Amino acid sequence: MTIRSMTGFGRAKGSLGEEWTAEVIARSVNHRFLDVTVKVRENEIDLEPVLRRVFSRHVARGKVEVALRLKRSTPAPTVIAIDEGLLEALLARFALLAEHYPVSGRLEARDLLTIPQIFSVETSGNGFTPDDLAALEAIAREAALALVAMRETEGALVSADLTERIEFLEKRLHRLSLRRGEIAGKALETLRERLRPLLSEPGLDPGRLEQEAALAVDRSDVAEELQRLEGHLEQFASLLSSSDEPVGKKLDFLAQEILRELNTLGSKGRDLQMIREVLEMKSETEKIREQVQNLE
Repeated sequence: MTIRSMTGFGRAKGSLGEEWTAEVIARSVNHRFLDVTVKVRENEIDLEPVLRRVFSRHVARGKVEVALRLKRSTPAPTVIAIDEGLLEALLARFALLAEHYPVSGRLEARDLLTIPQIFSVETSGNGFTPDDLAALEAIAREAALALVAMRETEGALVSADLTERIEFLEKRLHRLSLRRGEIAGKALETLRERLRPLLSEPGLDPGRLEQEAALAVDRSDVAEELQRLEGHLEQFASLLSSSDEPVGKKLDFLAQEILRELNTLGSKGRDLQMIREVLEMKSETEKIREQVQNLE
């Protein structure tokens, strides 16, 4: 599966039978989970499940906003309804008032138009046929594929950048691994120098001091951290090169683990060059974390 970013845009347009023209527009940004929002008008609510189903099928993670723009290709047939019962009651009431009060004249059509309850104009043919729904699904699929294509294009750029940064960390890790024995030897020698003044103190066993110094150096050894770092970097590179599912969350977790091991290395480090190397690696790992948070 190609590495995908969570940022993208897709658009598609087509016809729904002979009456409608539909345009589907989709935008996506970063999000921890999949969140699909579909914007349709009230009389198009039957189309919302179709759009949601299509985009949920093609996108695994991110906040996706889908908008539907639906226009009629032909004028909609209209029906004018008249409430004849209300009209008859109104006329009868007017005639009754004319008998008892000085009310003269007659009601004109323009007078009746001022009473909104008498007339209603309705548009017929608002229902969507199964063929319309199938056509909309095809348009939505085209828009979803365009969105995915843009996410894959950006994902490829992010993947290339991450690959370079992982290679940088691997080179630095290799240098630290080669110097592990040297670093441990320097640490032991430094500790011996600090303990040397104590050797002349009465009651202190030189052998015991040497043993404690060796134990202190052993506790500061970074072999395990270096080994775990190597494993994390190998797994990270493997996920970037080949994966059958979205890897954004896995890469984010690995980046956190890499940073945790580097923090441990920094806390154990007494060698100035090692500390500098670790600081550079931590800075690079922070950049990696920023990048992977944009991956699906």
